[in-house]
Amino acid sequence: MRRYPGKAGQIIRGWNPQYFIRNMIIYQKKKMENRILIFGATGRTGLIATAYALSQGYSVTVLVRNPEKIPIQSPQLRIIKGSPTNLADVRIAMKDCKYVINLLSALSQEESFSFKKMEAPRVLEKSIKNALHCMREYGIKRILSLSSIGVGDSYKYAPWYMRLIIKITNFSIVFADHHAQEQLLKESDVEWTIARPVALNNDTVPGRLVISYNKRPNPFRMSRKQLASFFVDNLNTHAYIHQSPILSESAADV
Repeated sequence: MRRYPGKAGQIIRGWNPQYFIRNMIIYQKKKMENRILIFGATGRTGLIATAYALSQGYSVTVLVRNPEKIPIQSPQLRIIKGSPTNLADVRIAMKDCKYVINLLSALSQEESFSFKKMEAPRVLEKSIKNALHCMREYGIKRILSLSSIGVGDSYKYAPWYMRLIIKITNFSIVFADHHAQEQLLKESDVEWTIARPVALNNDTVPGRLVISYNKRPNPFRMSRKQLASFFVDNLNTHAYIHQSPILSESAADV
């Protein structure tokens, strides 16, 4: 029998395979409990949310069509090439995850503001349907999804110019898709939160988060940095489960 001197010998002689296996199971479970799947990670809010989640100690999986658009590097970041509208891709990406954050856009900004009518791609509806399907398979309960003020019962709180834009441009497609994804979430048995932010900006110094439900926010603005923080910070809270808060932001202290 080979002998190992010193501390190494003590470790090897005292090695217990059952103890090792138990610790590996605990480690894998801990990894799963802290992993988030993010849709829309290459978007302006998505990149901020991905970086912020990693900074808060989460492991993150992103499902993206173009992995080269993710400039973030981290051993805790898993990049899966694919589309949220493809069920097989979602099933692969959701493995080992406990949370889902959806930050997808229905159309590009250029397509949204266009007056040229186009066929609705229904990106949000298809993606949320796939997410809910796989969440049931994996037993995942928590999902936070990006919508907008002006969707559903918040339409009356959108300013007149926003309601006009929705009527005369392809924003009508965007808001119809938002409405469809909201309905899917509300009819599901998961712990959903639907965030309805106001007009977004790229301010790097966020103000104070303002939550409302039954009024038009004033000022009608919010930073993407604040929005990204809302999604990550509320993964483990019960404050907004089965709710659709309107999100805005007061001026930053100077």
